[in-house]
Amino acid sequence: MKTANFLFVLSLISTVFFAVGLQSVPLYAQEYKTITDMCGNKVEVPVSPERIACMHCVSPEKIMTLGKGNAISLMAEQSPWAYKLYPEIKNARTNKGVTPKQMLDMKIDFVLYTPGMTKGEQYSAVGLKTVCTFSADKRPMNLDEYMENFKSQITLFGDLLGPDAKVRADNYNKYFDKKVKQILSITSKIDKKDRPSVYYGGRGNNMLNGQGKGSVMHWNVEVSGGNYLSQALDDNHAKATKEQVLSWKPDIILLSGYCDSLDIVKKNPDWTSMKAVKNGKVYRLPRGIYPWDHASNEGVLLMIYMAKIFHPDLFKDWDMIKEMKTFYSEAYGKTITDQDAERILQNLPPA
Repeated sequence: MKTANFLFVLSLISTVFFAVGLQSVPLYAQEYKTITDMCGNKVEVPVSPERIACMHCVSPEKIMTLGKGNAISLMAEQSPWAYKLYPEIKNARTNKGVTPKQMLDMKIDFVLYTPGMTKGEQYSAVGLKTVCTFSADKRPMNLDEYMENFKSQITLFGDLLGPDAKVRADNYNKYFDKKVKQILSITSKIDKKDRPSVYYGGRGNNMLNGQGKGSVMHWNVEVSGGNYLSQALDDNHAKATKEQVLSWKPDIILLSGYCDSLDIVKKNPDWTSMKAVKNGKVYRLPRGIYPWDHASNEGVLLMIYMAKIFHPDLFKDWDMIKEMKTFYSEAYGKTITDQDAERILQNLPPA
């Protein structure tokens, strides 16, 4: 009898400890989810990631603007505006020189990369999960493809980062659709002969470094009512020759937000004879949370900015400062002042 009672008590204690154990260790299905990245790979990631390594340059912008900046563990240096509007990212370490083994020791949840810029295999080889956030091999070849591709990137980050981020991603995509349709309602009616020819370069302070066919700048310029000359170059990060740029005779020259100064064109004898330079039609693009010309979420603002340059009469009623303040409020939940907007447009840091 005593033996039976002892076994009963032992069984009861075991059951209690087992139940407690189940409560303290969530089931696998509750901890992880499967997403499909931009390269078509299916990857299991944590439902609520806490340690993300950003090896793709634009990834931190996507993460912070979707409300998960505190989950960034590794990233490249960001813009002064990013640190001002999202101070939580100051806790992130530089990704420069960090090895896959060190990432493993940091218990990184997953590594964000893009083929061509970063090799994902070096991370997966040590057991790290990798997520492809952009593939230059799948560049969109028409405007509809571009819009779907860009929104898919935003959706991917929403899926990666959790329910709250997904709501923000969906909200951004609705805003993007609305603004692009408003711009196209004007520019789609402009005949090709009435569109200015536009050259874009200046990446790395080199006039010849730009973006080619199917790139973000290709389609942003087309939406804004311009004729994008570098679509003749079949590459994402394309490099033109001096002879090509001179032969194209652009009406307008746009320089990357990464470019330090207009002087690389205006004070360079190679370019001073060009009509765009003579007519004062050389512009350095804005840099806010991220350079607007590099797949930034702020690219929707860039379309408006360029449309006002290309077709000032058609867009004279579009107030750039108002558009920026509305965008930062509705898409990001952030408040900027008129002075902030002016400084971003001039590629200047916070005052």
